[in-house]
Amino acid sequence: MNKSVSTKRLMSVAKPEFKTLGWGLFFLVISSGSSLAYPQVIRWMVDNVLQTKRIDLLWWSVGVLFVVFILQGITSSVRYFLFTLSGERIVLKLRQRVFKNLMAQEVSFFDFHRTGELMSRLASDCTTLQNTVSVNISQGLRNLGQVLGGLGFMFYTSWQLTSIMFLLIPPIALFAALYGKKIRLHSKSLQEAVANSSIVAEETLSGVKTVKSFVRESFEVSRYTESLDHALGFVKARITAITVFMMVAMFVGFSAVCVVLAYGGYQVIDGYMTVGDLTQFLLYLMLVAIGVGSLGSLWGDFAAGLGASERIFEILEKPTQEIITGKRPDKVNGKIEFKNVSFSYPTRKDIKVVRDLTFEIEPGQKVAFVGSSGAGKSTIAGLIPGFYPIDSGQIKIDGQEIQSLDVTWLREQIGIVSQEPILISSTIEENIKYGRETADSLQIEQAAKSANAWEFIQRFPERMQTKVGEKGLQLSGGQKQRVAIARALLKDPKILILDEATSSLDTESEALVQEALNHLMEGRTSLVIAHRLSTIVDADKIFVLSNGEVVQSGKHEELSKDKSGIYYKLLQKQFSGDLE
Repeated sequence: MNKSVSTKRLMSVAKPEFKTLGWGLFFLVISSGSSLAYPQVIRWMVDNVLQTKRIDLLWWSVGVLFVVFILQGITSSVRYFLFTLSGERIVLKLRQRVFKNLMAQEVSFFDFHRTGELMSRLASDCTTLQNTVSVNISQGLRNLGQVLGGLGFMFYTSWQLTSIMFLLIPPIALFAALYGKKIRLHSKSLQEAVANSSIVAEETLSGVKTVKSFVRESFEVSRYTESLDHALGFVKARITAITVFMMVAMFVGFSAVCVVLAYGGYQVIDGYMTVGDLTQFLLYLMLVAIGVGSLGSLWGDFAAGLGASERIFEILEKPTQEIITGKRPDKVNGKIEFKNVSFSYPTRKDIKVVRDLTFEIEPGQKVAFVGSSGAGKSTIAGLIPGFYPIDSGQIKIDGQEIQSLDVTWLREQIGIVSQEPILISSTIEENIKYGRETADSLQIEQAAKSANAWEFIQRFPERMQTKVGEKGLQLSGGQKQRVAIARALLKDPKILILDEATSSLDTESEALVQEALNHLMEGRTSLVIAHRLSTIVDADKIFVLSNGEVVQSGKHEELSKDKSGIYYKLLQKQFSGDLE
């Protein structure tokens, strides 16, 4: 990517903090000016105090020098505070923007990007960029001012010596440009390698029970170590490039000092310069050398920031495919139509999961979808809320194609209870309230009672304020499911999708959850994706799927009599215990 484009992006990130950064720049100028003033005081001391040996002038000059140092210390500290504060605010807003844009992406985006990779962009990349647009800019401007100011005073002191110094600047600048590009490439590769190691860690920690059940701790440690070693290779390459640059810059700088001492010494001996002038020149040369050295180091950090910015702006500048400006009908009846719908997942375009699918569900009907694993049941559940765009055909809600509807409005009308409901790491009350943010305590309590969750909630010492743990791990499967049902009840959707909501529960929990689901389905268009056929015998209609197509449809009584049909075979397998 063009470096100027990346730089403009960085400036756009820092724009909201320009006022604070401006004040920081003001104190930076004073701080840099103070650092450039003390060689003048030293020159005056050498030429006047040391020559005359007057104590009163000594105390006066030391006092002035002390004031200069105090001023530099105060202004440097204020400059650091303002630039660092701006950097922290910038990175917080940046993370907020990145996370907001992630939330706006369609579901297929997350099929292509692993959680650990996205977490790395939110964490390490944003932090790298924070230093670039705040503290590094502060230090870079300070050092640049120190270099330019120092060169100016050097030219004023002795244009002959300064001209010699200028002969060394072009080769150093060319060398910096070449190595800056190399450092930037290494930095981007490093950020990607670090992201990959984060992915490994996230996958392992989130599935730690599986890891331990297979006794694969050593394997995961080895896998994580391997990813870190890969990142270390880019670290070494980046450090090597910076080291070579610094070594060459220091060699040139020390050579320049030797040249100045030799030529300046002749100037003093011949009477063209005073000892104070030479001392002042050397001090400014040291300031310039330190400034150039620091700029070289900061250039490496700036290149790293550009590399991180490319990864961050890939997300910030990615437009969402979801329609948020579509129609918002005033009334929802809940009629669902599929007309010749075909679909393949974006990550597996060559495999048709749904093929020319056509069916209708009337408002308030309870309809079940059954079939073997991979038949397309859960895919249908994901297509109705518009999680994925279909390849061909039409999906309609009350006669309106879902592509023409505001996706936010569409999902507000749909409640989903899945086999493994995900709860947020908060209280039971907050998890139920997730269904409707404006709900009051009485409504939350009523939803919990209707979901058969109130009784077990009351057994907890903290009741509604009980923490459920990460992903609800502190609750049993049946308890989590009933909290999820209470959440869906509170949302009060017109369309309900139950994706194998009882398949992983024991008999007692299933009975309680099924009773809660019956409350939830009252008066709503309900799609039940069933594994246990006993839960859908009272469905208004059952669709039997195979390879993404409807091969049978009807009520339980009709389908169970057709001994040649798939439904009858599924029924026989389940009753014989072959199917869970």
